[in-house]
Amino acid sequence: MTDRPSPGRRLLALLTGLVAVAALLAAGASWVTLSRPFDPPQLSALTVAAPANRPAMPRYPGAITVLTYHGVSDEATAGAVSRAVFAEHLAALAAAGYRTVKLADVQDALAGRADTLPDRPLLLTFDDGSLTTWTTVDPVLRAYGFTGVAFLTTGRVVAPGTPSTFLSTRQIRDLADSGRWEFGSHTDALHDWVPVAGDIQPALTNQILVAGRPETLTEWRRRVSADLERSQDFFQRVLGERATAFSYPYGEAGRISNSAEISRELPVLLERAGFSLAFTGENVPSGHVNALGRFTSRWLLPRIGVRRSTTTESLLTMIRRSIPTVPPRDLTTAPWLAADGRCAVRPSRLRVSVDGHGAGECRLDEVNTSQWRDYELTLAVGGLRPGVSAVVAVRDGGGAGHRGAVEVLVGRRQITVRQQVGDSPATGLVTRDLRSGARVRLTVAVRGDRITVLPEGAPPITATFDNRLHEGGVVFSLTGPAGTSVGYDAPVLTPIT
Repeated sequence: MTDRPSPGRRLLALLTGLVAVAALLAAGASWVTLSRPFDPPQLSALTVAAPANRPAMPRYPGAITVLTYHGVSDEATAGAVSRAVFAEHLAALAAAGYRTVKLADVQDALAGRADTLPDRPLLLTFDDGSLTTWTTVDPVLRAYGFTGVAFLTTGRVVAPGTPSTFLSTRQIRDLADSGRWEFGSHTDALHDWVPVAGDIQPALTNQILVAGRPETLTEWRRRVSADLERSQDFFQRVLGERATAFSYPYGEAGRISNSAEISRELPVLLERAGFSLAFTGENVPSGHVNALGRFTSRWLLPRIGVRRSTTTESLLTMIRRSIPTVPPRDLTTAPWLAADGRCAVRPSRLRVSVDGHGAGECRLDEVNTSQWRDYELTLAVGGLRPGVSAVVAVRDGGGAGHRGAVEVLVGRRQITVRQQVGDSPATGLVTRDLRSGARVRLTVAVRGDRITVLPEGAPPITATFDNRLHEGGVVFSLTGPAGTSVGYDAPVLTPIT
């Protein structure tokens, strides 16, 4: 008599067979998934309602504010902005009347052709070539009618169907065909930190270690030129034309460098490689960032970096501060702030008073003076007495993104012109005797790197100052005993064209 399997054994065999079949099906599904080309679709555009009750943004068609993003993703990726934050940013910019421009418009702005620009021009740039440029950013740009410039680290671009967090050549072509996108170089393979003598620094702007020794400047030129050429070859092959725009990795154009020559040499190498524009800045600024315009170097085009922590309010504030202010003729109509002591503003008069610290100052409040270049200031200074000096500063960099100023110190018995550059102490340029009463009229003119002071009834005083003080506004201050006041009457500013 043949033994028959028990019901328990038959059930076990059935379950084992089902598990084996399931394993085979899972393996087949995995093989199909893995063998299928990587082809992520574009996501639906995430848009939000335009924010209400925000202050109006100023018009200034002669200057372009430039923003730079990296990835846009809800994943906690370094540098990435969340989808919701990005959507809120663009909704706010569209509601404020901003219109995006292209690289040709940047060329027009640098050439002073402001009539070709919208009232509130904006250039949106995206560094690195993240895959989210295709999946997430482009649909939102399309929804708002915006355009963008993607700066690609071309050595990281992959073939179509290749799993990657970076763009593929097919996606780049599709973005270019949309008409919304232009492309520039972020180097081919120099977006990296590498060993240098005693440190680790950006590969583009430093002489790196080669076989344990620092490379020579000639070797640096050869290495960088070869990388730029590889990047241009990529654009020629994929898009049919070479790129005209470049963005420095880490926004760094040579300030962090172990060679003083590199910042001077980089523009030469870029131009030889066919580039005509180069953008700095990619981090959230801790200081002043100017919109670019006719006075901006085409090799140092500034950008406001945007990150996940950048709120819409802070972004609009940075943009507002970047926009240059037209110099008012009557300076008493400008917004003044008491930086020290007291600052009283009356029609046609500013009065500065000293508090207990021995100084008083009237400084422009939130005024971008980056395009205050050559101008003439006329005014009368009243309230002079022994031990009191009225100080008229011109080319002050507080609103222009640099530290320093040219100052005219006016006393009862002498007048002094001095300069202060960066964090260095002030240095005298010229001093002349001045026989005046309690009130003196004077004209101060700055043009190029030269200042001319014309006190009423006295010979002109001229001096040459540091050419780094090439832009900036006006500050009124004084030094003297507590309770001292000086009046600056009828201060009128006239641009010198």
